[in-house]
Amino acid sequence: MYEQEAKKHTEEHAGKSLDDMEKKLMDPVPQFVPQHLLCPLTKKVFVDPVRTVYGTVYERKAIEEHLKQHKYDPLAGPGHELEMSDLVSDWNMKKRVIDYRSRQIQLRSFRLTPEGTDTAEMWWVVWLLAALVVLFCTLDVWYFLRAGTVILRAWFQPPVWDITGEQVITGRVTPHDIDMCHMNNARYLRECDFARFSLYMRNGVFKAVWALGGNMVVAATTIRYRRALCIGEAYDLCSRIVTWDDKAFFLEQRFVSTKDRLVCAVMYCKQSVIRCSPDKILQHLCKRKVERPEFPEDLQHWVNFISTSSQTLRAESCLEEKNK
Repeated sequence: MYEQEAKKHTEEHAGKSLDDMEKKLMDPVPQFVPQHLLCPLTKKVFVDPVRTVYGTVYERKAIEEHLKQHKYDPLAGPGHELEMSDLVSDWNMKKRVIDYRSRQIQLRSFRLTPEGTDTAEMWWVVWLLAALVVLFCTLDVWYFLRAGTVILRAWFQPPVWDITGEQVITGRVTPHDIDMCHMNNARYLRECDFARFSLYMRNGVFKAVWALGGNMVVAATTIRYRRALCIGEAYDLCSRIVTWDDKAFFLEQRFVSTKDRLVCAVMYCKQSVIRCSPDKILQHLCKRKVERPEFPEDLQHWVNFISTSSQTLRAESCLEEKNK
């Protein structure tokens, strides 16, 4: 590479070629240059140095221009005759110049790195961190990541062919789940969300809903806590569809301690179906009409409570509209 640069620049006049070379290879800030690396005619760093029979060293283009008018060595004086044929490439000097240039380029790169490449990379890191902070402050990122992981995992698990079949997911209370050394109340509901996602993927309900252009939302939940799940305690989360009506599925989800098999919490969930119906979903899955299981007594009481509460709220809403 250096040989090509030297050949290219010696075809031009020495002063300009050396200036260009220095601008490309050297830092614009003045640097100390050893005198033995400077041509005595151009006062520039050698690019293509040649040695005379008198031991003096010149830049090839510069000494050739001198010899066109004068036939003597410039430093040795008029009595020391010199011809073009007396010039020999000085490889030792060229090696010294290459070493010097290399060191200067390395120093320049080192000085420019904090303000150049590394600075740009640093700003990219800062912007990325800022975006992550905003993302985590505005969204429950871990919820969506966990939900996606649960759905993907359920995709590869064996299907649950029985629509009312039970699915069991094993969990453990982690420090992230606790308050006062036991599982936080809200964590029960969060874990139930993930368990339902897995159940719907394995029994095909999610696929049927998507195929029919519907959607599902949680319309109501109730949970009873019987015993605390302490930090580090393992549990089984058992989820199943108990029954359904014209508009919603009703599920039961139990937290069962693996230590003593005690049901520590039990939750009922009403999962409403939008733009579709449970009967259509089951007919799509089973290719036939599926009989609805009877409502258990405790679940029926809760459904009655929801119905009564809805009627009361509607009555209050109508009353408020009349008062307006």
